[in-house]
Amino acid sequence: MSSYFTGPIRYRSEGGAIVIVENLYAECAGCGAENYSDYSNRRKWAEKHAEKCRALPRR
Repeated sequence: MSSYFTGPIRYRSEGGAIVIVENLYAECAGCGAENYSDYSNRRKWAEKHAEKCRALPRR
């Protein structure tokens, strides 16, 4: 399996905000939580965060 980064990955949170996994970090567009771990852990963090975050999208 290749670990080559192909672009941002987005997860929709329970509240409707988007959690974005970028090349160097992941960030919730609702509550502002961030994660700077390695790529594999960032994806896992983003998916779990999206499942529990109730923040509404920022406008």
